[in-house]
Formats: sequence, C-alpha cells, structure tokens
Amino acid sequence: MDLVKIQENIGYKFRNKSLLIMALCHSSVAKKDRSTGFYERGFDRLEFLGDRVLNMSIAELLYTAFPTEDEGSLSKRYIALVCFETCARVAININLEEFLEVAKGTSLEELRILCDALEALLGAMYLDNGLHVCQEFVKNNWSQFLFQPIAPPQDPKSKLQELVQSKGYALPEYTVLKKDGQDHSPSYTVAVRVKGQPNIIGIGQSKKAAEKNAATKMLHILDSSNTV
Repeated sequence: MDLVKIQENIGYKFRNKSLLIMALCHSSVAKKDRSTGFYERGFDRLEFLGDRVLNMSIAELLYTAFPTEDEGSLSKRYIALVCFETCARVAININLEEFLEVAKGTSLEELRILCDALEALLGAMYLDNGLHVCQEFVKNNWSQFLFQPIAPPQDPKSKLQELVQSKGYALPEYTVLKKDGQDHSPSYTVAVRVKGQPNIIGIGQSKKAAEKNAATKMLHILDSSNTV
C-alpha cells in the first residue's frame, strides 16, 4: 500500500496515517477484535461517516454553484452527483483501486467497493482535519460533473455501445478471461475491446457485473482521451 502516492492522488496529506490505512482496507481482509467484537481495520464505519460528509459537501457545492436554481433543480443535480456511476468515476480518476486491500474472491462487485472506499476516504479525511478538507476534495473532483446533462443513470454497456456506434465503429467485444472463487461466491474477469483502444479488464461477481465494470472503465478512458 503506497500511502505517499494515494495522498498525492487525492491532494491531501493525512496527519493520522492510520485513518488512511483503515479507509483503504475492506472488511473482507479486516481483523476482528475478539474482546470488543469490532473490526480493528476495515472501512465500514468510515464509509458510514463519509456518506454523510459527501452528501453535505455536494449540497454545499451545488448551493454555491447554482445560486438562482430552486430546490427541485438542485435536488436533480444532487442525485446525479452522488449516484453510484458518478462516484465510481471519481474513484477511478484518483486510481483508488490500486491502493485497496480486498480479499480475493470477495462477493462484492469491484466498482461497488470503489464507491464504498471513496466514502470511507472522505470519512477518514473528516476525522483527520474537519469538513473543510472534504469540501475542497469534493470541489476538486466533482466539479467536472456539475454541468453534465441531468438524466437518469444509463447502463455503462449501453452507453459504450451508443458511443462507438455514433462514430461508425464495430460494437464492443466482451471476453470472459477467467472465473475464480466458489460457486456461491464467484468472481469473473472480463475484457472489453474497442477499436483503437487497449483491452480493458473488469471484475464482478457475475459475468454481467464484470462487463459493466469493464465498460465503465473504457468509458472513462475514452472520455479522458477524447479519441472516440
């Protein structure tokens, strides 16, 4: 776990590094304290706190950015900014997946873990130095989505398909690379291929979930590079 690099990625240096370590540790690899029954490590409690911090920070960001909009319009923008898809994109932007400790074969989908860990990271930042550092982090990482069209979240596979078709390219190709884990808790690894781009890997507890994971990552790459 490279604590220096993750702090560079998020633009914040922790005073209490143990909070950062806890935020990067999924409960699947956390150790339980036998005397208290609580996890010694694991970001579940930080996630609970960070969810509330995110909600407050997004609300404050919208209130400031759109001074003439009514409550109804602000609520629609709020839903779009705190939704699973937007949080996943922020997590990918800061390469959060590179730093997480997650047990192999866990039944949770990778992108869901990323979103949960992102909230845990905000919870850790709040405990380390207060709400203002969280608001600054949210401003830096969510502002790019402020003016996106307000619409219901779209399935990433459908969105990727529409994007490549609009450019006259062949449909994305998905290939199952492997299946790990037990029958009751499988983990699929899938690759998606788009013309002119390297294969992108996705992981999920089902083939469909892994394909969505890969499609979301490919969309992020295409949005960043503007090559399609």
